This record gives sequence, C-alpha cells and structure tokens, in this order.
Amino acid sequence: MADVAYPPVTAQSLMIPQPANAAPMSEKTGAAVGQQTGRFALEDHQHPRLTSTTYATVSAGNTATVTFTRAFASEPGIVCTEIGGDTSANAQPGVFKVQFWVQDAQNNYTGCVVRVWRSQTVPQNLATLLLGAVFNLFAASVVGTRFSLIAVARSDV
Repeated sequence: MADVAYPPVTAQSLMIPQPANAAPMSEKTGAAVGQQTGRFALEDHQHPRLTSTTYATVSAGNTATVTFTRAFASEPGIVCTEIGGDTSANAQPGVFKVQFWVQDAQNNYTGCVVRVWRSQTVPQNLATLLLGAVFNLFAASVVGTRFSLIAVARSDV
C-alpha cells in the first residue's frame, strides 16, 4: 500500500474556527473564493440587498416620485411594470421614463421622478383626424396608473 501524504500540522490548522466578525459582502461580478480562514458565517447572517422594489401611482402632471428602499452609489438600472389598470382590448401600455434622479447629500441615488405616457387609439374616421385639433398620439390619461419600479445596483462599476 502506498504512503499517504498528509499536510503538516501547524498552529493555524489546529485553531477552532470562530464566527465571522464582519458583515457579509454583497455579490460581485466574477465570484471570489476569499482568503479569510478560521471564520464561519453564522446561520442568521444576511447579505446586503442589491435591489429596491417599490410601488407608485401616477399623479397629476403624469409623474410619480419613487423613494428607493436602499441608496445606490451609482445610477441604478430601472425596470417599470404597470400593475392592473385598463384591461380592455384597446388599452395601450404605459411608457415609463426616469425624468430625474433624487440624490442625498453624499450624491447617493435615493429615488427618482418617473414620467409616464400612454398612447391612445387613432380615430378611425380620417376626416375627424384631419379636421380636428392636432392629434396627440400620447395624450391618453395615465393619472392613477399604478406600477412597480425595480432599481438594481449596477454591476459595471
């Protein structure tokens, strides 16, 4: 039978692992093994949240102010999804755009103001369209539209 090589016994290998004494790091692009030995994560540890999910309702002026559930050091990615609303066959989806960012004294991104538009159905009668006032395709009402906004920390910075 061949001899088995065991690693040498050192003071480090004889230490009993201790609980971690720092908060867990967030995820990163390209994982890392880590180098801290002799530590373990406690069962109830928590990693920092990378996203903020909030709901908002469009008010007069076709805007909604959204406050994130966490601050972001860089502009976050934003996804908006209309919730409920008009489900009739002619209902058009809302179009969402960040009008401007809300930042704190340290320039962290803490929220945004979202502008919302909705297209309306083009009149079937060409005379109505041509003889009427200038037709604004995006003039359908959006006041009261409810939506979710997901902000995600950027992975490129």
